[in-house]
Amino acid sequence: MPPRRRLNPVPDKQRERSPDLRDAVKAAIDGMTWLSSSDRALAALALRQAEEIEKAVERAEEFEDLRREFAGDMAAYKRLQKLEAMCEVTKTVGWLGPQLQGVLRDLGGTPAARKAMKDDQPVGGRLAQLRADAAGKHDS
Repeated sequence: MPPRRRLNPVPDKQRERSPDLRDAVKAAIDGMTWLSSSDRALAALALRQAEEIEKAVERAEEFEDLRREFAGDMAAYKRLQKLEAMCEVTKTVGWLGPQLQGVLRDLGGTPAARKAMKDDQPVGGRLAQLRADAAGKHDS
């Protein structure tokens, strides 16, 4: 039988945290010079969604800290399980991420949305063509 080889544990590397989504969304909105006062509510919604995503990440991190702290206390552990159900980052990001992308798109904050923008109308493209066709304004 060959000698047993002893493996050394790999040290846990502190994973570098992603940039804060709140800051990134705020910077993106601040850079959207075309926004008007009528866009304020949608911009606020984008900021709020970024806030909720970051809060989910922070709650999950706090949950992990508490789980380690109360490892032997069953009453505390049951409370932590309830908190864990509210800290599902993947579900929060999965739910709010596409919504946030849609809000930013509606503000003209995605490459495709900017490409579709025209000087005389905030949103152009296929919808404008369908409306023109419905109104009888055909380009021939």
